[in-house]
Amino acid sequence: MSARKKLCFAFSAAGLMCKYFPTKKLLPSRQFMQWAAADSAITPLKTGKNSAIVSLYLPCEILHSMGISTLFPEALACYLAAARSEQVFIDTAEQNFVSQTMCSYHKAFIGMVETGVLPKPDFIINTTLACDANHLSFRRAAEHYNVPQYMIDMPYNYSSGAVDYVAKQIRDMVTFIEKQGYTFDEAKLIETVEKSKQTLKNFNDILALRANRSLSDEMTSQMLSVFATHVMLGTDNALKYSTDLKNELSAVPEGKKGVRLLWVHTLPYWQDALRDLINFTDRCEIVACDMVMDAMYCNLEETDPYRFMADRLVRNTVNGNGTNRINATLELAKKLNANGIVWYCHWGCKQTAGLSNIAKSTFEANGFPTLILDGDGCNWNNVNDGQTVTRTEAFLELLENRK
Repeated sequence: MSARKKLCFAFSAAGLMCKYFPTKKLLPSRQFMQWAAADSAITPLKTGKNSAIVSLYLPCEILHSMGISTLFPEALACYLAAARSEQVFIDTAEQNFVSQTMCSYHKAFIGMVETGVLPKPDFIINTTLACDANHLSFRRAAEHYNVPQYMIDMPYNYSSGAVDYVAKQIRDMVTFIEKQGYTFDEAKLIETVEKSKQTLKNFNDILALRANRSLSDEMTSQMLSVFATHVMLGTDNALKYSTDLKNELSAVPEGKKGVRLLWVHTLPYWQDALRDLINFTDRCEIVACDMVMDAMYCNLEETDPYRFMADRLVRNTVNGNGTNRINATLELAKKLNANGIVWYCHWGCKQTAGLSNIAKSTFEANGFPTLILDGDGCNWNNVNDGQTVTRTEAFLELLENRK
């Protein structure tokens, strides 16, 4: 309980600093989202009441419409890493026979569960999309807490039948949540889904604006956008963030500065060596992270809220064959006028590691130099600052010489 209170205090203080004592370096929308994301992550951490643990790709509009707070492992681990407090939880998981090669985000999550720092939720819901670690960590947490778990099974390929299959599971998810004592209002769900659609439309507009505009920014901002287009999608805060960011970018004069990087997968935004190299500099900028735009192909005209959420899952760029993600990243690089691509192999992520050579060959055959960068999104012990800086610096020099 003491550790939980200290973490909540530290995370709350960091969010409130952004809200009430903003820095001039960041756009107001970024400042707002730093507070909103922290608030979203901390609320279920305080007591666990009226909360659920969910996976990153779960369509959470149903939970938002029912007033249920959501917590996902990646967000929790990000805040732990920023506070340099992740290691004790990762060590706990490994001491309890979790493999060292497992994703560090999920090891930190398991450690928080099994030390009692993470309070008991009402239930757990996850999908099988993309992340193999889900299958272990969510089942293990449900057994530890003795709470019900619901899982959405994802078909490998896109088809109308696949969308119907997932839509039925999402409808059944409503029944599952109602059995936990919650009341469902379909009108509220429809209203929440409309916010999701508008948020995604805003991000499509942001993508178009970013193609010919430069922005002095920092790595954390990309992670905040991942929150907004995933678990926070459908909330007022995510909609406000996307609307404000679009309006602020519209006011930025056209023109490109420095090297334009497209980042693939999670970002170690807390790693000082990379922060010093990338944050708030005219030399280079991360124009987008592919995870922010992984629902870019979903059908925003779909009127059935369940089919819309299902379509968003099945069409996700990380679903199915790995070439789906590679081809989507290549399209993003072209749209954003990127100079190069950073393919980040997060510790324990089989997809990014397994696809890295194919991705590099594909991108470079299409004129986009690519850096395969090994690291860890949340475990300080799995990063090598010297090697990371040397390789990234050399990559930036290569791109500068090509301009």
